[in-house]
This record gives sequence, structure tokens and C-alpha cells, in this order.
Amino acid sequence: MDPVFEPFQTKGLTFQNRIIHEPTTLNMSDPLGHVTRRLVAAYEAFAKGGYGAVVVGATCVRHDGLINERMLGIYDDTYVIGFRDVVEVMHHNNTLAGIQLFYGGLIPGLGTTVPLKPGEGWIPGTVSWGSSAAAAIGNPEPRVLTTADYEDLVEAYAQGARRAKEAGFDFVSYHFCHGSLPHTTLSLLSNVGRNDKYADRFLFIEEIIKRTQELCGVDYPLIPRICVDENLEGGFDIAYFVEHYAPRLHALGIAALDCTFGSMLGAKSRREDVQSWEFIGPNFYTPKMINRDNLKTLKQGLLANNIDIPLIGSANLITPDHIREFLSDGAADFAGVCRLSLDDPDFPRKMYEGREDEIRKSTHTGASLLQGNIFGKGWAGSAQNPVFGRDDEYRLRPTNAPKKVVVVGGGSGGMEYAITAREIGHDVVLLEKADHLGGAMDWVGNYKALPTFGMLRYQPDYHRVMMKKLKVPVRLGARTDAASIMAENPDIVVIATGAEAVIPAIPGMEAARKSGFALTMDEIMARKDAREPGQRVIIWGAGYGGELALDLHRQGRNVRVLETNAAFTPANYLGSRGPVTEAQLGAAGLTIEVMTSVVAVGDGEVTLRHGDGRTEVVKADTLVVSLGRTPVNSLARELMGKQVQVQVVGDARTPRSYGNAIHEAAYLARQI
Repeated sequence: MDPVFEPFQTKGLTFQNRIIHEPTTLNMSDPLGHVTRRLVAAYEAFAKGGYGAVVVGATCVRHDGLINERMLGIYDDTYVIGFRDVVEVMHHNNTLAGIQLFYGGLIPGLGTTVPLKPGEGWIPGTVSWGSSAAAAIGNPEPRVLTTADYEDLVEAYAQGARRAKEAGFDFVSYHFCHGSLPHTTLSLLSNVGRNDKYADRFLFIEEIIKRTQELCGVDYPLIPRICVDENLEGGFDIAYFVEHYAPRLHALGIAALDCTFGSMLGAKSRREDVQSWEFIGPNFYTPKMINRDNLKTLKQGLLANNIDIPLIGSANLITPDHIREFLSDGAADFAGVCRLSLDDPDFPRKMYEGREDEIRKSTHTGASLLQGNIFGKGWAGSAQNPVFGRDDEYRLRPTNAPKKVVVVGGGSGGMEYAITAREIGHDVVLLEKADHLGGAMDWVGNYKALPTFGMLRYQPDYHRVMMKKLKVPVRLGARTDAASIMAENPDIVVIATGAEAVIPAIPGMEAARKSGFALTMDEIMARKDAREPGQRVIIWGAGYGGELALDLHRQGRNVRVLETNAAFTPANYLGSRGPVTEAQLGAAGLTIEVMTSVVAVGDGEVTLRHGDGRTEVVKADTLVVSLGRTPVNSLARELMGKQVQVQVVGDARTPRSYGNAIHEAAYLARQI
């Protein structure tokens, strides 16, 4: 048997395998923090996926600790009945049910876009306070808790745990990490200058656990999720944790330790190569399995001190192979996942059944989450998986009236539409004028010198596999004019023809395109027959071409980066990568020349106009035009009046990112 699927027992709990869905804030409660049907359906999706345990995300023990407006609450006994629905769907699917208890502390106000009053969060009635006012997170002027405030919160945590047990949860987790009040109380940076009993930095956690055990029994399993290393200058590290905090945790009889690393406190990262927050929420460029070495160090330290506690480790495990490798050396007993869970809640079951090629492996990008994000007034979702969070309303229902669907274009939107319509039972054919499927996603990750971009191929790979498994007819190199399409006798035509690069009509551009002097990103990065740029390259359009500039620079080419706008304006598809890209350009010495445009193109040279009106003639081997993309959708106009329903999806509608195309296609296919 795959070691990942070996059972594990601790403190009366039997886990069917070593995969844990980590507590994830979904923001799917009602405005008062009660469970909704949408939330139950989301956790039902996880439970069906076959995890060893699923842990309900940060659930506030008191309203004033909220950091987002749709976080779950467990403030009083009226919340118990809703949580019973969550527990029931988990137990029906043979998955252990856990719940994480939370209180914000210094975090409230983190997601605000408006000035805050001292000590308040941006949600009415919430507060931002900590052990001291040092190392603030959300509000720059937090208040300081009194001894009585701390004691009240101990009771709030314990009563929340008591309610969780009454709702049927198999165990309770605690959010003792990532800037929450318990974490900042542990911190050497933020718990400073106190002269009461909570100058003992561990006491707050100790009191919470002991009071929970008084109410729930000493045998009720508790699995705190706790920061083990802040990776901040002046903050505690693994050695400090092992010496000062681990023995007291162990003495409390916890069932397991869910280990996190990194901090949100306002201090400089101890490691220069990795920012502290990357250990919590890795960005696109962060190395995979980033906490593996941390866990090895922790395990060695614990065993050297005769402390043997089962460990859960996580952060940047986005493929089944990552999970296997992460667990292979025995440092962690469980692999905790989050992002992969949202992108494909069924992935554990698919691993177990030998269907890994059907997993929507994470591309680690959420640039187009239509739902927003949990710190931006949105609920958690997936760019790749349009069903997550809509599990009830998007449940596929076979049709009794199949229609003929012709999908034109084999990119993300076209393939998602074809797969969905086929699963519903419609007669589908996909026409693609190229000799391969994939669309823009077939080339966007093909950088030669940038790490991690191979992840972007996961999505088209998944789509191609499912097209074959569902036996969707595909015609490559197909004619896609109106007459050829209407010859298929379609009921519905889906225009998923994507977008093409914007080419400005400036003097010399037409000749430069014909000669190959002026190229586009997709021509340089194409999977087949890619065009090779020269040694001296001008990138015209940093918002779209910034990453290509980095890639060519790292290949050893001489690169100059122009931006017509007054500042670097990341393309939509970059999303959260935008600031990182800009920082990396600066670190590489690639200055973005803002307010600068190409006004003419000659033979091996371009004429620039700068913001001050100055012109400059520059010699180059290649000009890369990356000024954005424009829809390719003339076919929709050609089909007007043809007595056929026409739907336009993805970049053919408006250029954005692959996630928009997938979400639109998934929605429209279900409306047939």
C-alpha cells in the first residue's frame, strides 16, 4: 500500500490516511457567522474526497475577533445545530471532523482600505489589540489587553470547544499561529513589557487548553495549529520553541501538533531568501515543500528532548508527488493541504484509485477568482475549479434533450465547456485551427530560466486528459469559418477563440513583423516552432512582458523594458505575481522605463519617445510587442442571423486570465 494511505492512530483518533485538509477560511457563513448550505456543501466536497481528516477553518470564539465579515462564529449555543450538519456530511463520508477555534488579536484591520480608529478593526464592533502595541499587524495603533481581557478570552475559547464537542466534532484545533492573539502572545516581538501573569508568554495557550479539558474531558483530542518558528529577526525560532514551548505542550497531552512557520508581525525576515510570510502563504515563486527542512529540524529537536508528538506539516504541497516526498523521511506524520484541496477536493480519492492523471493539479495562481479572496471581501475559491463553493447548484444533471454543441477553440474555456457539456450528455465536437489543444495556456508557462512556471501546464494537461477520457471528438487543423461550422448543424456554437497580441499601427511595424524583427510573446514562447529572440531585446509593455524580460535577462540577453503608462501596471493574469515581478525586475537591475513608447520601427532599430518628449533611436536585435491582447471573435458576428445560439467565453469575450474562461464556460454549459 502507498504509505500515504496507511492508517494512523493517536489519542483515540483513527485517521484513514495521512492527508489532512488544513483549516481554511472560506468566508461562507451568513452575516452572523452561522453555517450556511453553501458551507456544508463545500465541506461535503472535501469529505467525499477521502481525506484522513477535514478541519473546518478559523471559527471565531467571540465576534470582536473577526478579521473578515463572513467568518464562522461559535459565540453561543445557537451555533451548535448548524455545525451538526457539517459534522454529519463528514462522518457519512468516513472522514474525521475537526474545527479550528480563532481570535484575531492584532490581525483585525489587515484587509482595510480605509483609515482605522486606534484599536479598531474595519468590521464594526471588532477590535485590534495584543499583549502590547509593538509589532502591529492590522491597525497601526492597536490597544493592549488587560489581564481580565485575557481571562475572558480563555473562557471564550473553552466554551467554543465545548460547543464543538456537542456538535460532534472528533477533535478541536486552535489557531495559535499567523498573527492571531495566541501567536502574538507567544512572540518575543509583540509580548513585551507586561508585568502581569501573561508576561509568561505560554500561559494564555496553557490556560485555554486546560480549561477546554475541564469542560470537554482530558481525553478529548486537541490538535493545536501553532507557529514553531517566526523567521523574524528577534522572533523565536525552532530551538527556542523546542526548549520553552514544546515541553509544556507535550505535558498537556495534545493529540498531535499542526506545525506552521513564519509570522505576519511587522519585523524583518530572518532569512533573506524567503520572506517570513512565504512559510504561511507561499507565492508563485516560493519553493515547493518549503517547510520540509523546518520539520526535520523540529522533529530532531523534539526527539532529542524525549518529546514524541505526531506532526502535521504543510505549505506549498500542490501535487500528489509533493505529498509522497514530504512524508517519505518521516519528519511529518501527516501532510496538510489547502490550495490543492480547493483546486480538486477529490484528489486523495483519485490518488487512492490510481487516477492521478484526472487530478486538477494546482497551478498556484488565483489571478481571476471571480469570488474575490478572503482578505478582499470575497469567499475562497479556485481559478481552476469552478465548482468549488457552488457544489450544490453546479451538480451535473444528465439531460433528457441532448443538443448539438460546436465548440470553436481548444483553450481553457473551450475545453472546459466541451468537457462539461459532454458530461451532461450533449453531442459535442471541438474545432481547433491549430494542430494541438491548449490555447494560451499551452505557451504562457514556457519560460526557459524562470522557476516554477511548469505548474501552469497542469491545467491544459488536465483538460487534454479529460477530453480523451470523455471521448470528446476533436478536429485539429479545422476550418472555423461560419459555413464550415453551420455544416455541423449545431444548436449551439461556443466561440472560445481567445485573443491575439495588440500590434500598434506605427511606421515600420508591418515590415518589422514580416521580417521577424518585431515578435510577440506567444511567438517566442510557443511550444512548437518558437521564435528565437536576438541578444539585444526591447520589451515594449512591462505589464504583460515583465516576466519575459526577467526570463531573457536570466538567459544572458541584454534586455530593456519599456512601459507606456506612468507606472508598472500588471496584466490581469499576473494577479498577486505582479508586485513580486516588479521587485524581481528591480533586483535584476532592469529599470522599467515608464512613459516611454515606440513611435517607429526601422531595420534593426526602434525610435522611442520618452515622457519628457525626448526621442531616442535604439539599436536592437528584437522588439517584443507586449501591449496587451485583443479578442478574436469575428466569428460571432459572422454567425448573426444564422438561427443558432452563440455563446462567447474567455478571452474571445474580454482578455483576462484562464480562470475567467473556465468559470464562464462552466456556467454557460450548465445553462444549455
